[in-house]
Amino acid sequence: MSLSIYRLGFLGAWALFVIAAGLASLAAAGEWENSRDSERLKRLDRIDRMIAEKLGAKLEELREISDEKGGHVEKLRSDVASATLDLDETKEPEQTIIVSTAENRLRVRRGGHTIFEAVCSTGKGTSLEIAGRKMVFDTPTGRFRIQSKEENPVWVPPDWHFVEEARKKNLEVVHLNPGDAIDAATGEPVSAPASGVWSFLKASKSPARVLKVKGTEVVEVSADGSERPLPPGELIRAGKTIVVPPPGSSQRKFDKVLGHFRLNIGNGYALHGTTATRELGRSVSHGCVRLSDPDIEKLFAMAKVGDQVVIY
Repeated sequence: MSLSIYRLGFLGAWALFVIAAGLASLAAAGEWENSRDSERLKRLDRIDRMIAEKLGAKLEELREISDEKGGHVEKLRSDVASATLDLDETKEPEQTIIVSTAENRLRVRRGGHTIFEAVCSTGKGTSLEIAGRKMVFDTPTGRFRIQSKEENPVWVPPDWHFVEEARKKNLEVVHLNPGDAIDAATGEPVSAPASGVWSFLKASKSPARVLKVKGTEVVEVSADGSERPLPPGELIRAGKTIVVPPPGSSQRKFDKVLGHFRLNIGNGYALHGTTATRELGRSVSHGCVRLSDPDIEKLFAMAKVGDQVVIY
């Protein structure tokens, strides 16, 4: 009996020794792991300092770019949340056109089913500031209605289009109004012909070609008085300037830029075709929804004035 108790006591002591040794090993391993993590943190800290020393000002620029992109993502999330789109709502008989600006996809839902789908392009999100006014080229989100349908639409670009194109080419802009004259070679305003004793001296400095407005046309007038209407739908360049033709003139109207069909949803925004088919699927427009000609033709045929358009 005593021998058995002795054996049990010995085994118990041995077990306690083994457990204690195991705990000590775990403690040592934990201490070693902590030490290794500490060394890793020190190495990372040294690497961060080296990067900061190498990049200097560029590091701050990179951070600003990252913050800007993060802000754009947050704005997109906010737009999606504010749209509160519930596809189950389209189970009603009403036909609904749905545009996802994040995917650049357009879908038509009817009776709870998608009956048409297409790749599109939406707003690029860039901004342009003119005379203290800032414009952001985003596709508006929310619920809209098709207000009108157009075949073979003509685009009449706002002034910002000419300003944007001029800045791309590092040029200036000059507005040509009725009654004005612009030197076709320099883009400088031309004064009225001088009269009086010194008129012959002034006349010798007259430009060889000037641009004027005649009726609804921008014409180029040569020194001999002959006139040539400028082609419509093309940028007019005079020296280092882009000429902004007056509203209502033929040169202010750009044909075929919007494809063959347009569905207007208000405030100048629309769903329309495009000649920039290679950019479909990307966020590149100034706010409108662009589709290929075959897709806008199909959408035009099935869409009705009053149809709901949901953009998110």
